[in-house]
Amino acid sequence: MVCGNPTLDELVGRGETLVRPGGSALFASCAAAYLGSWAGILGNIGEDYPSATLRLLRKLHVDTALLSKTRRSSTRFHIARFQGSRKLRVVDPGIPIRLPARMRLVEGMHMGPVFNEISGSLVKNLRRKCDFLSVDLQGFIREISGDGLVRTVHRKLGGILGHCDMVQASIEEARSQTGFRDPMAVLSHLLAIGCQYAVVTMGRRGSLMGSQTSGVFFVPAFHDDDIRDPTGAGDVFAGSWLSTYLSTKDAVWASAVGSAFASLASRKNGLSKFEISKSELVRRSGWVYDRIRPRLER
Repeated sequence: MVCGNPTLDELVGRGETLVRPGGSALFASCAAAYLGSWAGILGNIGEDYPSATLRLLRKLHVDTALLSKTRRSSTRFHIARFQGSRKLRVVDPGIPIRLPARMRLVEGMHMGPVFNEISGSLVKNLRRKCDFLSVDLQGFIREISGDGLVRTVHRKLGGILGHCDMVQASIEEARSQTGFRDPMAVLSHLLAIGCQYAVVTMGRRGSLMGSQTSGVFFVPAFHDDDIRDPTGAGDVFAGSWLSTYLSTKDAVWASAVGSAFASLASRKNGLSKFEISKSELVRRSGWVYDRIRPRLER
């Protein structure tokens, strides 16, 4: 299960605006489902959310039964890209997620909020509904600045991370929360909070994966010259990491699959990211796995 509000993203570039489905819950659940996991989304959508997208999600084997349709608009962002940078503006923040009265127990749960829709009390309730709980920091540390743009702020998240088995964050987000610049120091700080695993993603520079029992590993990114849209790459990493870990209990192999899947999905846009070759995914995963190296210092 992935908890988070799916979004409608207004993508601005090359003189045109395209509206595409997005959000951590969308990309993470599709990645997990692609790898064969039963995957569902717990979150909210509005009346403006396209029925065609819901049909496509079900075609991709993502369970939408716990997607609550509200009378409000869906969570919506305005995203402008310029010379490699991205400006994110909130058009509609959506509404907080509530735990359904009856919800099945699941083996794994990933929390992928986009804008503070998961409360601390919901985190505690989700912990009781799963054996393994992972989290992406992104949507817990966002606020709207004076000019309407989204910015990352420092928040005390020990009460949330203390319930989690795995935490993932981009290097920029992790630095803002830990106060450290060095990636190894950042990772060590996240592990010190008590999570069993921590992953810090660094884009084309790869990732660091730390384990309380096995140490720290450098996970390379698969180099691809045909990257079209890296949106959701971290979410694809998270969904494929959790799915692979639950089936193998091998965090290093899960990291290799996450890195490979993120590179392959970045070649396409929207939900077409999951129209990919399984043989190519296996090949890239093997390439990454063969180049993963332990980092002895912590």
